[in-house]
Amino acid sequence: RVLGETPSDVEKAIKSGNQRSDVDGILVYYPIFKKRLSAVYRDERGPYKNILTGVYYKTYDDYLRDLVCCTKDVEGLCQEYNARWLFRARGKESVAGSNIHDSKLYPCAAASVFRILEIYHASSIPNSWEGTVVTIVNRSEIFGRPLAAMLANAGATVYSVDIDSILLFRDGGRMKRCHHSSKALELCVRKSSVIVSGVPCPDFSISCGWIKEGSTFVNVSEYPNVCEKSLLDVSGVQYIPHVGKVTIAVLEQNLIELSQRHGS
Repeated sequence: RVLGETPSDVEKAIKSGNQRSDVDGILVYYPIFKKRLSAVYRDERGPYKNILTGVYYKTYDDYLRDLVCCTKDVEGLCQEYNARWLFRARGKESVAGSNIHDSKLYPCAAASVFRILEIYHASSIPNSWEGTVVTIVNRSEIFGRPLAAMLANAGATVYSVDIDSILLFRDGGRMKRCHHSSKALELCVRKSSVIVSGVPCPDFSISCGWIKEGSTFVNVSEYPNVCEKSLLDVSGVQYIPHVGKVTIAVLEQNLIELSQRHGS
């Protein structure tokens, strides 16, 4: 459906979908409005604030994402999911495991990578994720951060790497900021047996010399983020360069779950 050219047009359409009884799920195809709100309103904070987290939205898309009602949020991206339980989750009961009847909906891209890693990496480990070190080079609210929380609550130790900081996620919702230096990413990758990269930049690349033998590397960026030829020369490496089809499957699973809830 064509919604119009302004944020208010999209906002009205989302609110309308929230109220309609014949709509089981709402999917907003981002990005729509890329410009930062601080640039529009000449205020670093912008006009919109997330009531649950206290954080000001950076873009209109961030604001619109949280307008979707949690009972119709096919992508699992609204604040009811991530602010209330995912980022503050405590204990393994919050993990998006292989149980397809899990009562919670998870962000589709993050859940798809989690399930892929369950098959290609965790299935060969006796105690699942305990003792596994993971580096995720991406901390977006829609992918990197939820994936870090999900893996940490499954028992992994997760380094969440962003452009200007590194956070360490541990089991039970524990999190701390790590010392950041020019070699920080290298140190994280060298410790890890799982690397997930989602940097939307053609010039970014992780050195294959940092990657341990037997590691699993997942790339979710449209760009390689690693020299694929050199990576496959590393002994025992499993390389997963595309996750789109699994993400669509998770999206469909979420929609079915929402439809069944509405029908019950």
